[in-house]
Amino acid sequence: MASNPVVVYGASGYTGALTCEFLTQFGVPFTAAGRDRARLSAVMQKLPGVETAQYDIAEVAHEVDALAKVFSGAKVVCNVVGPFSSLGDIVVEAALKAGCHYIDTTGEQAHVILAREEFGAAYAKRGLLLAPSTAYMHAVLEIAARACISHGEVDTLEGVCAPTGTPTFASTQTIFQSVRAKEFYLEGGALKPWPAAHAAEVSVPFTDRTLLALPWSGTAVPIWFQDDPRIRNVKVMTAFSDRNLMTQVHGIYQHYHANLAKLPEDQQQAELAKIAASIQPGMPPRENPLFHRNWDSVIGTSSLGRVRYTIYSHCPYQQTGLLQAFAANWLLKAPPRAPGFQSPCAAFGADNLLGALERFGYARMAKEA
Repeated sequence: MASNPVVVYGASGYTGALTCEFLTQFGVPFTAAGRDRARLSAVMQKLPGVETAQYDIAEVAHEVDALAKVFSGAKVVCNVVGPFSSLGDIVVEAALKAGCHYIDTTGEQAHVILAREEFGAAYAKRGLLLAPSTAYMHAVLEIAARACISHGEVDTLEGVCAPTGTPTFASTQTIFQSVRAKEFYLEGGALKPWPAAHAAEVSVPFTDRTLLALPWSGTAVPIWFQDDPRIRNVKVMTAFSDRNLMTQVHGIYQHYHANLAKLPEDQQQAELAKIAASIQPGMPPRENPLFHRNWDSVIGTSSLGRVRYTIYSHCPYQQTGLLQAFAANWLLKAPPRAPGFQSPCAAFGADNLLGALERFGYARMAKEA
């Protein structure tokens, strides 16, 4: 049973440690949970600000009953363990069983859809929040999308997430496991699949060059707006500024559909995991704001015109840790704006999320000409 109000599951990973760091800055006591006590202890001892952190450690198996027992007594579960498409549903179920709000850091559209369809009603019935993707990907893009929608005639959104940097080991595993899932965009109010191994050149505000972009699982954004009566069409693509990285990832998508898609599922997963490990074998260094810059841009259109908002930011993994901590701190003090399955902006307000990023110096939004 948790002795603290927040449980960070996956606290020993890169993003989990950042979540704990920002919880410490908010003064929120937390339980650092994961499968390896020794590793958790080692990470916590090196945590920036550890001298003021209020925390304990819980080693737990990745099973519903074991996790529910650790979560019991807490109010919020921050799940930072991916790939979510293979590991996330167990944690969502365990948090519900323990009576906790649930937020996570997934970028996987398939997990977001599963969470909504399998658990959304049950969370709503108990007055609990279910908010996957409370993270840089793609809460920041959602903020820009909401700004476009504030212009009442807008019914179509096209977004590009353009980060700089290298995905962590866990993120890389997630990217390549997502190769197996269908990727959807919203057209005419209905979800439609992107073509297999789709790629496109996209324009972004910070350069005259185009970037190579991929659907990147489809993102959560079309799912968040699927039932919004104002919005008919949503397409979102991701374009890391490193073209070599994007070309490499696109090549793996092509390789999968040409050579792996007909293999048994366990063989597919094993082959993709090996490829992912060869690309990012370890943990990257802490992000540098002079290098790890991001541009999240959304164009909103209607029959009568267009509007574009861009959020200029830096250090996406640090933003994710901040957003997790901000959301957890909110839920300890106030209810979400609505229970059940919600987007980060629907749960906490776009202005509040942007305000948190601005206060910590991570982001600024601009209306583009």
